[in-house]
Amino acid sequence: MKNRLLISLLCSALCNMAGAAQASAPQTPTSAAQHTPNKTVTQLLDIIDGYRGLGQEGFSVDITNVSYKNSREPRQNKLVVDVKNNDSIITFLSPARQQGRELLQQQNNMWLYIPGTRNVIRISPAQRLLGEASNGDVTGSNFSDDYDGVLIPSDDPAQIQLELTAKSHAANYHQVNFWLQNKAPYQPIKSEYFARSGKRLKIAHYKEFKTFDGQLKIHKMLLSDPLVKGSYTWMLFDNYRANALPSALFNKEAITNR
Repeated sequence: MKNRLLISLLCSALCNMAGAAQASAPQTPTSAAQHTPNKTVTQLLDIIDGYRGLGQEGFSVDITNVSYKNSREPRQNKLVVDVKNNDSIITFLSPARQQGRELLQQQNNMWLYIPGTRNVIRISPAQRLLGEASNGDVTGSNFSDDYDGVLIPSDDPAQIQLELTAKSHAANYHQVNFWLQNKAPYQPIKSEYFARSGKRLKIAHYKEFKTFDGQLKIHKMLLSDPLVKGSYTWMLFDNYRANALPSALFNKEAITNR
């Protein structure tokens, strides 16, 4: 009888110890996949596009690019960008040797016009404009139309991560990864741009936003080269304004006849 009682007490003690250990054990961290945003991928792409545009409304914006490299003095240019739907015109204000040049983009096609000539030269949106900034970076991308996106599990519940893949070879980049705030107004934090080969071409950090006519827009963006230390370019966006631009403005004949 004593042995049975002793065994019973011993089993009860062991069960109590196991229960206490289970209660005090650290809880399994919440899976990153559970930190899902309240927005769909389509809505998030519309939000990203909205930080560079005014929806279907024509608009203009002033852009200053400043390129830094360890081996030389900073270089800069100043531009005016006119945009209507998927078409845009970039007009060079400086430096003096480039003043009056124009880049015309129609959908994913782009041409360069140099004053004093009658020729319009076809160029690539992926071609460097200044430092880490390409022609396509200045005109902007229409992520909603040109890319498919999926949500990627994020280790940080305060952030959303999106992986975008180009729908066609005509897009500026084959893949773009975005990090956004996981709360309204879902401001972009960082983006990475990849070639079709998988090479990471550049990294963008969204440093400052500014309100224009009641709408929050990107004001300062920092582009860096992941392979070249000390090589980076600031893009400064200012004076966003609605502009009723005629469709006839966005063609090759118009820019050579101005």
